[in-house]
Amino acid sequence: MSRIFEALRRVEQLNDPAGAAAFPGKFGEGTDALNPFPPEVNGLGHLARATCRPHPQGHLLCPGDKDVAAVERFKLLRYRLYELRKQHAVKSVLITSAIPKEGKSMVAANLAITLAQASDRVLLIDADLRKPTIHILMGLNPAEGLAEILQERAELMGACRRIDPVGFCLLSAGRPPINPVELIQGEPMRRVVKTAASTFDWVVIDSPPILPLADGRFLAGLCDAVFVVVREGHTRREELQESLAALKNAPTAGIILNTSRSANCEAYSQYYTAVPRAEGPKRPSTPARQIQKERVSKGGQVS
Repeated sequence: MSRIFEALRRVEQLNDPAGAAAFPGKFGEGTDALNPFPPEVNGLGHLARATCRPHPQGHLLCPGDKDVAAVERFKLLRYRLYELRKQHAVKSVLITSAIPKEGKSMVAANLAITLAQASDRVLLIDADLRKPTIHILMGLNPAEGLAEILQERAELMGACRRIDPVGFCLLSAGRPPINPVELIQGEPMRRVVKTAASTFDWVVIDSPPILPLADGRFLAGLCDAVFVVVREGHTRREELQESLAALKNAPTAGIILNTSRSANCEAYSQYYTAVPRAEGPKRPSTPARQIQKERVSKGGQVS
């Protein structure tokens, strides 16, 4: 079991009053259990509003969701972030993966939904300018977003939308540009992250995968915490190793297991064990704890 979740499980099992009080309300009880971004919230009342209509295969934890196991796993992840905040100034959180199709966009969206239960000021940024996914998962129409801001064609608060009923703000990727890596690595991107962190309580950023693209590695250096999503039966051991090595100077906070084959997401808190892809040669599985000892830098926080 990963140390990311071990402490959280102990707290949950002991019914820690402090832990319970930190996150009032229960997810899945309907719209009233969420924070609907009241207009009086300073600086957010003028934002455009949109209604989330989740994609049927998007696995979003929307109001009324009966998937208790998945809901609890994201609550544990949220608690981990609050614990990290006690040690460091954590506001911006990057969700990335080693390779495509790991489920990172779904994880980023569900993390934003879960954080919005405890805060009125949560922003989700789709920073994948090559293949944006967040607006599709949420059933939203394309809109101007990060790409237009980085090209100085839009302002941050003007491009953000308040999403009902999930309770967070969304900055979509915008129209895919012809030079995404140059835009992501420019000074405007630094300003976006800095401004967002000073305006919102939490900023969750959905990043392109680490190995095939340079975008995610640059974004990792701008954020306070980085989580790497791996998918059981999809991510190879070598790919996880290489992605962790690429993030050795980033504030890597943990690995999130995504078992997309499980409809109830019960494996989110399981410890990662590398499994070769079906089409690849068979290799012996290697526990993640051994991988981390061999590859993660001394200063890393992967657990």
